[in-house]
Amino acid sequence: MTEWTQSNGDQCNSGLRRDLEGPTRVTDAWTADLTGAPGSPVCDRDTVYVGTARGTWYALEAATGRQRWVVETTAATDATPVVTRDRLYVGAGDGTIHALEPATGEVAWEAALPGDLASDLTLSNGRLYAGHATGLSAFDTETGAVVWTHETESAVAGTPAVADGRDIDRSRATRSPLSEPAETGLLEADRLSEPGQRWIDERVFAGTADGTVVALAAETGEVVWTAPTGGGVTTGPTVAADRVYVADDAGTMLALDAATGQTWFTYEIRGGFTTSPTVLAAAEMTFVGATDGYCHVTDTTVGRRKLRGWLFSRKGIELDGPVRSAPVVVGDVCCVGDASGSLYGIGVDNAEPIWHVALADAVSGTPAVSSGRLFVGSDDDRLTCLEWEPANPKR
Repeated sequence: MTEWTQSNGDQCNSGLRRDLEGPTRVTDAWTADLTGAPGSPVCDRDTVYVGTARGTWYALEAATGRQRWVVETTAATDATPVVTRDRLYVGAGDGTIHALEPATGEVAWEAALPGDLASDLTLSNGRLYAGHATGLSAFDTETGAVVWTHETESAVAGTPAVADGRDIDRSRATRSPLSEPAETGLLEADRLSEPGQRWIDERVFAGTADGTVVALAAETGEVVWTAPTGGGVTTGPTVAADRVYVADDAGTMLALDAATGQTWFTYEIRGGFTTSPTVLAAAEMTFVGATDGYCHVTDTTVGRRKLRGWLFSRKGIELDGPVRSAPVVVGDVCCVGDASGSLYGIGVDNAEPIWHVALADAVSGTPAVSSGRLFVGSDDDRLTCLEWEPANPKR
């Protein structure tokens, strides 16, 4: 069974496993000691993979935490990898991409980026995308050959997101966005001038450290549109339904039209956002972490606060410290960790805590999810597996 194979679960950075029954109570299954603080893990079938800030890659048995293999590199490798049945793709801080055999850790090919690695990796339709200090590059997954490179004025931040217009729900396309279409590269055929009009080809969406979101044609790397943000992009973007959600370190979250780059809404806070947004389109809810110690909860229509208090609306769910890991939604439970080492399971319907786990150090990476298991790293050089008894997957 395919599980959580790349950053935030899929190429859209969705952070969702709505097909599983959410954990209402968790127990510690195992803890693995690593060499260096771990990044965000991924898992496929019976193995979990994780890299560390010391340059070590681990393949661990998902049920027990037993090491299957360990690979040492000369540069930090805590960026989230991508795993398939045939390859494990990992990136090192020095700009080297390694394609490994998932069963053994043996190198199949290596490729060099034009600059130091600056983002997690993303895989879609035979192309591997990596953000670096000078832009974004696409590689052929079989050979490691460079397909194209798009240069940016500053480093690509976070994780590129990939979406195909044929799979995007255009049900909200008739509502008027707040801004004019982005100026750069937008073709007249892509404008949503008529209800139901859609874009077709696959696109890559990436944010930059100087505050720009860019949409590129996946096959060629050509610019489709660009849009400014209020500050440096932290992680993401996230693609959900017909929109691209992106949060920045100046405290602004934007919802952009995926076809045109037009702004649908902005949501602003004091402080800065620290995670990519996790969007439940059906429930019209968005979860995003911030430096103020809140997992902010907004609606997806106009970006207003979603939660209500006794007298006034609440900006979100208060945690024990700044939020560093992107919220992950499993079934109807939102799992989110913070800099104090607290990991919470929070009910999506009422935004109330269901369970709490206190780890020994900060939770900086995003947890990986499989059926009945949650894998989470902490800054004390450990990876922890939490278990629960899963019900039957939702149909």
